[in-house]
Amino acid sequence: MGIDLTDVNKVYQSGEVEVHALKNASLHIADKSVVVILGPSGSGKSTLLNVIGGIDRYESGTIKVEGQTLHELKDKMLTEYRRHTLGFIFQQYNLIPTLTVYENVEVGRHLSENPLNMQDTLEKVGMWDKKDKFPFQLSGGEQQRVAIARALVKNPKILMCDEPTGALDEETGKKILTLLKYVNETYGTTVCIITHNHGIGEMAHSVIRMKSGEIVENYQNETPVHPERVTWA
Repeated sequence: MGIDLTDVNKVYQSGEVEVHALKNASLHIADKSVVVILGPSGSGKSTLLNVIGGIDRYESGTIKVEGQTLHELKDKMLTEYRRHTLGFIFQQYNLIPTLTVYENVEVGRHLSENPLNMQDTLEKVGMWDKKDKFPFQLSGGEQQRVAIARALVKNPKILMCDEPTGALDEETGKKILTLLKYVNETYGTTVCIITHNHGIGEMAHSVIRMKSGEIVENYQNETPVHPERVTWA
């Protein structure tokens, strides 16, 4: 079923000024695909992720995710939707500093009715040997791996990734992208990545380009490359 948006509009009020963060946005995201959403700051890509993720409400249009029409969901059902359908990976990691690696990932596990095995998940992201470390003892790339494990252990259908490599160097960033590609291929997870780095689009099944709240380009990539081969910018 995937994700379908039809003529979605989102407006923010900034004082007396209305900011049209999304303007008649329409698109289809296929199940089990890797999607990259490109655009500069203020283009609407984070807003697009937030309305699909049920974090922000939208003014008009329709969003259907896995057959659920989001504007028909009350707050409690929207919480359940986020809990059981989605995993979120943020640029700033959002790890709890007083918890170990294992405990941070366990937070995600407790949100799911059908979680993955903790040890297996941490091994998959290469962090089992550091399960007793605290976030301040980890590099940026390692913290991002823990954030991915926390989202992945929920066993979500969709991973929403907000600039997952934005704070990382090229070598570490490509390792994170390789891990996301592995998650997509191994678990059949739909992976949505928003970024300003155009080269990352080379690894995606489909690429969405945004400008000033509008989807200005949406195309299928017939020959996705391995993440290690993307052009870094």
